[in-house]
Amino acid sequence: MTEKQILKSSLKLFNERGYHDVGMREIARELNLSPGNVTYYFKKKDDILFTLLQEYSDQNTTFYEKYHTESASIAGFLGLMKNIFYSQYQYRGVYIGNYIVQKEFQSTDSINYKSTSERRKQTFQKMFTDLRAEGHINANDDDIDFLVSFITLFGRFWISEATIFDKSPDVTQAIKHYIRLLVKELSLFATERGKLSIEQFKKEEFG
Repeated sequence: MTEKQILKSSLKLFNERGYHDVGMREIARELNLSPGNVTYYFKKKDDILFTLLQEYSDQNTTFYEKYHTESASIAGFLGLMKNIFYSQYQYRGVYIGNYIVQKEFQSTDSINYKSTSERRKQTFQKMFTDLRAEGHINANDDDIDFLVSFITLFGRFWISEATIFDKSPDVTQAIKHYIRLLVKELSLFATERGKLSIEQFKKEEFG
């Protein structure tokens, strides 16, 4: 039994039941182990949570780094958001937009959630500013502030709506639906160049 298998089973249970409804005993039972075998690798459930969140963060960092290797475009931004949405779904039981998990952070010094949220907003601020500089959106500073607020809210809560009636929806169709909503929002600010980029993305993603 490896640390990786414990993490995999823990994530599965957190996704299915929710973080607070799963204890170390349930994780051990899922793996046919004694609780002591699990605590050999992870002393507390929090340790599993923070390890999974680091995996989630590392995966998203890879997506952001890839995005920044190319010139800013709406198609590239939408592709990035699609990858982020898949990542959020994969780690939906623990990802940082989860309200229960946020409360867990606020009760510890392990992660400064407010600081993390501010960094996320600054990242989006730069992305939309770059899209404006590349001629993909027509937006003043207030518009960019609005877009940052919109994408932050949208990114944080889309998965809550998607899973409100079905804990395990068709993830591909669900993400396509929310990406289409994002396309409509960005279309309101898109220049002609931006609209061409959107059409390119739609053709590749939706056919």
